[in-house]
Amino acid sequence: MSRGPQVELTRYDPFLVFDSIDIRCTGFPDFTEDFRQIVKAGWLEKTPPKGGKIYQRRWVQLDSEYLRYFQTIKEVYSKRMVSLGSVDKVVSVGDSRFELHSQSRTFLFRAESTRAYLSIYFFLTLQNVYYTSLLFVNISFEGYMEMLSPRTKVYTLINKDKLFLFRSHEEYFQGVGITDIDMRMANVRDGENKRSFTLTTPYRAFSFMVDSESEKQRWSEALKECVSRALSCDGLCESIWRVPSNRMCADCSSSMPEWASVNLCVLLCEKCAGAHRSLGQNVSKVRSLKLDERVWTDDLIRVFLLLGNGKANQFWGANIPPSESLCSSAHSEQRLEHITAKYKDGKYRKYHTLYGQQEALNRALCSAVQSGDLLETLSLLNCGVDINCNTGIPEFPTPLSLAKRSGQTVQAELLMQNLNSGVPCGCMCMNLIVVNIVDFSQRWCSLGDGMFSYFKSEQSHHKCGGMKTSEIICLSVNSPGKHGYEHTFELYSEEGRVYLFGSDDGSIIKNWIQAIAMAVLPPALFDVCGTCDRLGRLRCTEGNHGIGWFCLSGFKLQVLLEDNVQIIDLRKLLTLSDAGSMVLVWRGGPLHLLADRRPHFVGWQTFIQQRSGAGDQPLSQQQLTDLGVPVIIDRCLDHVTRYGLMSSGIYRKNGVNSHVTKLLERFQNDARSVTLLESDYSVDDVASTLKRFLREVKDGVFNGQENNDNWLRAAGLENRAEKIKRYQILLSNLPDVNRETLKALIHHLVCVQHLSDENQMTIRNLGIVFGPTLFHTDGTDVTGSQVVEELIQNYCSIFNVSQPLSRTPSSTICAVYLEKKTEGAEVLVQVFRF
Repeated sequence: MSRGPQVELTRYDPFLVFDSIDIRCTGFPDFTEDFRQIVKAGWLEKTPPKGGKIYQRRWVQLDSEYLRYFQTIKEVYSKRMVSLGSVDKVVSVGDSRFELHSQSRTFLFRAESTRAYLSIYFFLTLQNVYYTSLLFVNISFEGYMEMLSPRTKVYTLINKDKLFLFRSHEEYFQGVGITDIDMRMANVRDGENKRSFTLTTPYRAFSFMVDSESEKQRWSEALKECVSRALSCDGLCESIWRVPSNRMCADCSSSMPEWASVNLCVLLCEKCAGAHRSLGQNVSKVRSLKLDERVWTDDLIRVFLLLGNGKANQFWGANIPPSESLCSSAHSEQRLEHITAKYKDGKYRKYHTLYGQQEALNRALCSAVQSGDLLETLSLLNCGVDINCNTGIPEFPTPLSLAKRSGQTVQAELLMQNLNSGVPCGCMCMNLIVVNIVDFSQRWCSLGDGMFSYFKSEQSHHKCGGMKTSEIICLSVNSPGKHGYEHTFELYSEEGRVYLFGSDDGSIIKNWIQAIAMAVLPPALFDVCGTCDRLGRLRCTEGNHGIGWFCLSGFKLQVLLEDNVQIIDLRKLLTLSDAGSMVLVWRGGPLHLLADRRPHFVGWQTFIQQRSGAGDQPLSQQQLTDLGVPVIIDRCLDHVTRYGLMSSGIYRKNGVNSHVTKLLERFQNDARSVTLLESDYSVDDVASTLKRFLREVKDGVFNGQENNDNWLRAAGLENRAEKIKRYQILLSNLPDVNRETLKALIHHLVCVQHLSDENQMTIRNLGIVFGPTLFHTDGTDVTGSQVVEELIQNYCSIFNVSQPLSRTPSSTICAVYLEKKTEGAEVLVQVFRF
């Protein structure tokens, strides 16, 4: 019986031997790091665990940590998984078969072809050399539970942002498990009885039962905390906690509060935040430090850094008797009673010396907002001042405009957070322009008691019109100046009518948008109120009762289908079809938006198409891969890597101009729909298309002429260490898409120059080609070429790839197959890029 190629590996001086050909890992920069990122998938046959001889066909996935196998290709959660850290050795046993020897058992697999066998075997052996970790070090909760479908007892543990399932505690130590669940997409619900609960994901629901109600409570809290942690933004917490008083809840002194009332300027623990929510948004606007990242502008963060719980409590809690102070162990009724008295009733506040003197309070506010005294402003705002009082300055009629004129952006932020506060039942009344059919007319508008109404004037008692807030199906914010006013928005009703409102005061429009959004949207989407370009509900196949709620902000589409909010980056859609109904396919699955004849649906189609990426825009507005690289660049690099690395003069030779023009037009029209096949496009045509795109794309890879000049000036530094450091700084200042694009491109060029003996493309030749291309010059100045050469030469240092990269399943792809013939045996070598 013939045997496959023998692989010999040593842990300290790793190299791979295929028959007589040596492929050393040092042949490519950071080869080890590449392999830690690789994800492979395909069909393999395996024998049953108890020694059966009949092979079972399984879909197998390999990444840097686990080998997982599944019943079918469509399954998301594995049938079993094996930690590569538990694999002692990988043994070839001939006939495209190999064995994985772990601590507890041996797995026998058979590939369907020699090529597949070599590919997987090569990968596994290298992973076995470099991957040594087996046990988790960040377990936050663990124990046995009974899984109800299929009914079996499982050992379960929470590690970082994942839930892992094992058949037993012993299997965990042996590195053999069932599956792992990404908690970022999970939601915890109560089960059918008091001891059960369900963990729901977009792909499957997992039902569990434990021995007691108290144990269920502990598991539920631990899982919910894991979900919260998985979605967290810990950097913001660390920043705000730098102020010592911010490390304790403003009400009960619990440590490390992760919630805040953004209008009352206090940081809160989770339990006190719940009591604040009970007061209503008109009293306390509660936001999370971890979950509401978009709310936390730089100025809002400064409000909490400059005030802090210490200063805020000098006002809110100045007169709390020791007997009435709140402790961290207080029950919910005590918390609500204390917090109601403290903030809604103002029982303990330090009243302003001008309290009761309206005109004096208003003058004091106009003075305070032009200074840096935030505590004075907070005191005035909560002691009866009119936040929209007339300043007496026609050019700056409100305190908000006065603060902005004075350059007090933090004061302006504090005012904006309080513009909606203290208005009974969320009712807001202010002048807007309502467009009725064709004519513009001024109307007094109000929102409250589930109604949006408008009147001829403030004194009018009879409505000119209005609608129930439940009948508003869409709110859309228009671009500045679109309808003759600087700021306008539209409301769409269920009947198909469109209402247009406008004002030249942006703060007025912003507050109306926020108030209407909160009246229309489900509570789960309250946190995006005031930040959306378009929001409302649409008929959606995947939605609850066929309805989904949507909020579009920039390129991000937030979708509420049942109980959890999913965020879709429209630039990273896998496919987008628009034939009446719209179908959006993203990594979370398909989303079907059903056609609707009412005018709001056409607007949604236009917005989604525009925000899904356009070929004639800068890199950040292109259609992107999941890694944030423009699709056109990714596919061209992939094609050249697969079929052109050995092509003599690749990138120096030009493709056929008509072919290049046609292909670039296809990419710019819809990059996602372009599939590059070797039989359809020559590598020179594709390489020329890539070069032309990089030369013509708006602002270029380096994000504008000013940044181009900064990179070119850095090339003139004589000290190499200083030059590398300067390049690193310039790289970190690039937008995310530009930085990832440059990294992918330079890594590709590193691979190209490593094969320069075959393709004649040395570092110098690549610099000559790509210098003018990336810097949009005519090539007479060679400084651009010098920058490209130095980026290639110092790739590891500049792009910081000498340390382990973050392990994301799709961050590495197999790029090329190079075949060599040796004594009749075909040997497969793979070059990878990340």
